[in-house]
Amino acid sequence: MAKKTKQKWNRTHKFMRRKSSKLVGHPVYVYGQNSRNYKYLTFTHTPEIGKEDEYEELKHNIDPAKEGIEPTYVKKKFEVNRHDAFREPDKRYRIHTDDVPTIKKYKK
Repeated sequence: MAKKTKQKWNRTHKFMRRKSSKLVGHPVYVYGQNSRNYKYLTFTHTPEIGKEDEYEELKHNIDPAKEGIEPTYVKKKFEVNRHDAFREPDKRYRIHTDDVPTIKKYKK
């Protein structure tokens, strides 16, 4: 059996949209990539029922158009998935400067 080699993770900073069987998927912040996969943090407006402790509420919404209307939550654990599981976002997202320390905490 061939020995598995470690892949180097390259830094990248972009928002993508996770593909879903529905029309819309959750926005994600991609911060690392290698030849096949992305490392990313997932954002949502409503955490999964029963798993609220796996999410942290951000101070500002990632969608500037919905600022102050509804809260945004970030999943505390990063995930890894292949490139073809994502598509380009349909709108512009941003991470507010007040939320940067929270995002850095979960990027490890």
